[in-house]
Amino acid sequence: MAPLVDIFVEAFMRGLLPGLHSLLNLHPLFVHFPIALWLGALVFEIVAVARGSDDWHLTAARSLYLGTLAAVFAVLTGWRAQRSVPPFGGAHDAMSVHETLMLFATTLAGWLCIVALLKPRISGMAQKLFLAGLVALMILVGIGADRGAEMVYRYATSVNLPTAAP
Repeated sequence: MAPLVDIFVEAFMRGLLPGLHSLLNLHPLFVHFPIALWLGALVFEIVAVARGSDDWHLTAARSLYLGTLAAVFAVLTGWRAQRSVPPFGGAHDAMSVHETLMLFATTLAGWLCIVALLKPRISGMAQKLFLAGLVALMILVGIGADRGAEMVYRYATSVNLPTAAP
């Protein structure tokens, strides 16, 4: 029965989800969630500061929590995806910078989550520092994501290149 299931899954993946089938690793499926959720947290926190609203701050914190949870999966799949990067050269250099920046970003997000959990209602200078932390987070993510894009688009890591022209 198991081989029949494998055949069905293979046919399904090739027929309905050919893009997913051609992925060399699962990392690309997870990386966009923390980026979007952390960016949302920043936008919500800007609104919270502008309006002096605890509700918007709570929304920002929840987006931060979900983004950080998603980042854990992105980190785990990223470590697994390292196998597809050559152990030297430009792709490896870009990967090293990408990994370092994204680990820093995930760590910073974790610290911001702890702050948001311990102090769910913040205002004044504390809230501005929290907002500054989110800005720093997005700067790290922006540069780190650029290095990830460099690996994919400049060095073709994680790309299943055809062996012959169609």
